[in-house]
Amino acid sequence: MTTIDLKRRMLLRSVGGLAGITVLAPTALLTAYHDTAVAGTNRDGAAHYGLENGPFDVDIRLRAQPHTAPILPGTPSEVWRYTAELRNGPADTITPVGGSYTGPLIRLRRGQRFHARLENGLPEDTTVHWHGLHVPSDVDGQPRLPIKPGEAMTVAFDVVDRAGLYWYHPHPHGPNGGRVGFQSYAGLAGPLVIEDEAERALGLPAGDREMLLVIQDRSFAGDNELSFISRDMGTIGFLGDRVLVNGQPDAAREVATRPYRLRILNGSNSRIYKLAWSDSRPVTVLGTGGGLLGAPHHYPFVTLAPGQRIDLWVDLSANEPGEELHLISDAYEAGVMANVMGGPDLSAGARIPLLALRVTQRVRTNERLPPRLAEDLQAPPVGRDTPVRRFNLIGAFAINGRQFEGTTVADDEIVHLGRTEIWEFVNDSMMPHPMHVHGLQFAVVDRRQVGGRRSWAGLAAGLVDAGLLDTVLVLPGERVRVALTFTDFEGLYLYHCHNMEHGDNGMMRYYRVRS
Repeated sequence: MTTIDLKRRMLLRSVGGLAGITVLAPTALLTAYHDTAVAGTNRDGAAHYGLENGPFDVDIRLRAQPHTAPILPGTPSEVWRYTAELRNGPADTITPVGGSYTGPLIRLRRGQRFHARLENGLPEDTTVHWHGLHVPSDVDGQPRLPIKPGEAMTVAFDVVDRAGLYWYHPHPHGPNGGRVGFQSYAGLAGPLVIEDEAERALGLPAGDREMLLVIQDRSFAGDNELSFISRDMGTIGFLGDRVLVNGQPDAAREVATRPYRLRILNGSNSRIYKLAWSDSRPVTVLGTGGGLLGAPHHYPFVTLAPGQRIDLWVDLSANEPGEELHLISDAYEAGVMANVMGGPDLSAGARIPLLALRVTQRVRTNERLPPRLAEDLQAPPVGRDTPVRRFNLIGAFAINGRQFEGTTVADDEIVHLGRTEIWEFVNDSMMPHPMHVHGLQFAVVDRRQVGGRRSWAGLAAGLVDAGLLDTVLVLPGERVRVALTFTDFEGLYLYHCHNMEHGDNGMMRYYRVRS
């Protein structure tokens, strides 16, 4: 077990003798792999990637730096966090999320031209990845384009994605392995919302009735110090011994007898949540990681893997003041290896309270769940002649028997601009793998059991395959097919497991889009 000492440049010190636990090399600055991307230079000396021409509708300054934040009672914890400054744009572009370490909410409008100066105040390389966004390769925050300590980079792109909840987080990786899990765990993660006129016209709950929830698990030691166990061989990844919502424990909100919208991000390193209501009411889904569905869907629970987002509707009209409704992660059976990780009370599959909704006020309202949501939801076109590309997920750290090799791209990892393909992920391991593809949104076209599922079966009924996604959970023994269309941008993009420890240990590859 290791304790993060952020006052000492993130040096990790061993505080326990647990067998099989390896400490990631903490002090080595990462040397990223560079492609042939050419950047311009701003007048302030920062490398510039993306759009050259303004004017820009939104201009922000986003800085990653050491900080302190109140998390548990007592001494504030040492963290790394994003701070932001709005230099130009609508006043609500940047808003805080809770009062702890979580990065600020960046709220954009579809069609805006976005510019950001990204500053690295950390003692090691970092990047900023715009998770889920369709952006040019050189502004995607990839490890091949690191921001060195004390340096800055500016990026600019058009906001073309559908209205929805996305997020931003670091994505550094060097010859000694990845630091995505470590930097994200230290606090570097924030939500990003895209809005448009069609979504606003639906009249969904807004203002204080739109709850944005970032769910992460953490462990603490000593004087509220963050503790991090790095795992490499054959494990589920990091599991904390308590779950935080927006960087705070024991999350609760006071609500009235009316509908609410919950927009939820699983920002955990590896924990999979089984979201359910304490009174067993159905979970009503409005949207997924790629925006609103065509119509609401109802599930007994929702399975949410690392990197995934879900958009929920909950109506409290039938509740009475004084009552409480709890959002929980319900219990499920995980693998034998998973169940020995984490604390004794929060192993994978433990039942966890997440959010208490306390009804304090009765109001009369005629708000109803819209029967139709999105008219712009279009899946990639698939026909009998659509090519199928297969990816075998064997073990915890390899795809088709390969691990991360920088910008090395195999012949079967080259795709063509404008083409639609089916990517087939086959999981023959004992661990679930949330597979994330950079640069686009895709649609699940088939999910089936092809082998004996060894574990994790209790999550299957809550898998939300509707709509558009950028991260899909592939359970052990499953084959999942997704349809993707490679549009607009050539260049290098990543695909990887979003279990952060899996990706950091090599379960990540580049693919190339070319004409």
